[in-house]
Amino acid sequence: MTNTFAELGVPAKLTDVLERDGKIAPFPIQADTLPDTLAGRDVLGRGKTGSGKTLALSLPVAARPANRKGRA
Repeated sequence: MTNTFAELGVPAKLTDVLERDGKIAPFPIQADTLPDTLAGRDVLGRGKTGSGKTLALSLPVAARPANRKGRA
């Protein structure tokens, strides 16, 4: 299992924000889906409330502008 969001490929700008909010280790749904969604692939995931689905969905969306050149 992956220990950090950075190891999954989440950009440093986002991992810094996650760490400040106390989110260090990804939940299983995040570890299972983020490598594919960050690479632009479609995924299908299902889990209970509180399993981390929303963050698994939103991080790749937020990562696109964070990865653009010239962005601060």
